Amino acid sequence: MVNPTNPKEEAAQHFNPVEHIMSRIHEMEQTSEYGARLSTEWRKLLNQYPKNSQYPAVHPKGQETFSLYTTFDTGVFECALTIDGATSFVEENRIKPVKYSPSDIISTVDQGNINQDPDLIKPNHKNPVMILQSYFLTENKPYCINGNHRIYEAFLKNDHDIEAYFFEDLIAPKLFYNTISKAIYFLEIDYNNVMADKRYYLQDDSDAFAFCFN
Repeated sequence: MVNPTNPKEEAAQHFNPVEHIMSRIHEMEQTSEYGARLSTEWRKLLNQYPKNSQYPAVHPKGQETFSLYTTFDTGVFECALTIDGATSFVEENRIKPVKYSPSDIISTVDQGNINQDPDLIKPNHKNPVMILQSYFLTENKPYCINGNHRIYEAFLKNDHDIEAYFFEDLIAPKLFYNTISKAIYFLEIDYNNVMADKRYYLQDDSDAFAFCFN
């Protein structure tokens, strides 16, 4: 169900992934030889895109998920993350949490996601506090994707510290639970590399995420 108080969630319902991908392809192919090569590869991937793929994402019942909303010229895109999957990723890779002062990370909390009525808060500490900082998803600002209330409460109580897991770019795709989120994410890296003539997160000037996307 769409949250009527969240305009980005409403706008994301009308986002057209194919239209967005084609827009990026057209821009890249007109920019450089490198961009034209990537455009050809992204066209191939687009042709393989299942016609019955569902967007916006259907959040699976019984699983904890989170949506990040990214604004493009073509509209607002919902990027779907699995919080349960992120917890599994942390455990499998034996990632250690970082201790933060609540005052240092209160800015990562989306105040619109904070329930001010304590009687309506349903504690769910199955998954740890998680913060994501992504140039392509959060405008390079740290953003709490799980544990908003815990950070907020620790801040109000002037707690000395709170543990949180911190994820950066290239870890983000491991937290997605639908293919279109992963595709748009890697497309945006390729697109930015073409338009800025950079090779962020790549080791070779001729490389691209389009060539290794699966």
